[in-house]
Amino acid sequence: MKRVLGNCIGTALACSIALFAFQLPATAKTAAQITDQAMKAEVVPDEGIYQMYQNRSWLWGRNGAGYFAVQRRQFSSWTSGKGKLGYGDGIWFIPGGGKLCFRAKWHGAGGDSNALTCFEHRQTGRVLYQRKLPHGDWYVFRSSHRNRADEFMKLKYGDYVSRKQKRIKAE
Repeated sequence: MKRVLGNCIGTALACSIALFAFQLPATAKTAAQITDQAMKAEVVPDEGIYQMYQNRSWLWGRNGAGYFAVQRRQFSSWTSGKGKLGYGDGIWFIPGGGKLCFRAKWHGAGGDSNALTCFEHRQTGRVLYQRKLPHGDWYVFRSSHRNRADEFMKLKYGDYVSRKQKRIKAE
């Protein structure tokens, strides 16, 4: 009985390893396919970018969030990296070509710094692709069907930043 059970476990382990090994090239191929599809997709118009981000917070999990206020196109954020809290204040803008950018002054334990961050967006049907500029990889930002794992689902209407940012500033 022990021998049969051992053989079954060994076979299951071998199958799992083989399945994983065959999926590695498939994953790389998928990334290449996503890049191809994104490059063939249409640039999201400025109005579409505006509608997507206006008065919304982009929740970055436990690592922070950014809020894109319509009033004065103000951008505010908080971050948490390596257990150290920080925040950023600045503006967000749409330079065209499916791009969203935010320029912020970041304050943290390591001091202050200015940074410009931009993302490019393209769309085919309901599928929305995004990449961080200048050299980020394309990924599916929003799937053709509702998918909770999509980064797009982390854009929430409202200000989920200011309260936490005020606490960080007070420390």
